[in-house]
Amino acid sequence: MATQLTLVNNVLRRLREDTVASVADNAYAQLVAMFINDGIRETSEAYDWSSLQHTVNVAVSASTFEYDLSLLVSGGGNVDNADRVTTPDSMLRFGMNGRPLAFLFADDTETDVEVNLNLVTEDTRMWRYQQDRGDTNALPSCFSLIHTSTGDGQMLRLWPTPSESKHIRIVFNTPQAELAIDGTDDATEILVPNQVVEAYAHMSLANERGEEIGEPGNMLERRWQRLLGGAIEAAMTADGWADRYVSYRD
Repeated sequence: MATQLTLVNNVLRRLREDTVASVADNAYAQLVAMFINDGIRETSEAYDWSSLQHTVNVAVSASTFEYDLSLLVSGGGNVDNADRVTTPDSMLRFGMNGRPLAFLFADDTETDVEVNLNLVTEDTRMWRYQQDRGDTNALPSCFSLIHTSTGDGQMLRLWPTPSESKHIRIVFNTPQAELAIDGTDDATEILVPNQVVEAYAHMSLANERGEEIGEPGNMLERRWQRLLGGAIEAAMTADGWADRYVSYRD
């Protein structure tokens, strides 16, 4: 994977501009970084890239049913500090049997799954909760996902309320967050296909400059579309061999 700075310099070379030691070196490099962000977003939305998949670990406490997946523990949330947090664009992953990849364990070192949690709507979880607010269980069976009140990510709510400490591992697909253009993300790796992101930024910047030197805009657009299509085809082929598109009845 290439870093933000690597892609910025690649695009600068294609535009016949001087390369930089940091994205923050000048205003034009920062503009290129902004178009790199656009390319990351466009590419992330084009396919369900496996590189965006990540596991969220959550320590479950007795008598607590609500967990903030938008922040790390160090930031006041409930996501393990070694993991990636969720965003409003995070999508829960499902297995071939149609069950969510959300598992309850005795603790964070346990390898045996105690419960494969069931996904329900927040309305359903609330209805069950209101039937008996005092209902608790050592093994919660259901969970819902809603956006946090600030809209920054996902909130997980369990039912019934756990009566013992447990551990949850839940898998999401989350697009890469927008990279900063002040130099702090120079070494951050781009998680989606790099050539596609670079081609998108090059095409957009050439169009933004409006110059009649270099490759024509229609050729740049065809190059971007060809690279995007090729990356998607390669990913789909790999996923197909792994039976990702095969479904099984319970």
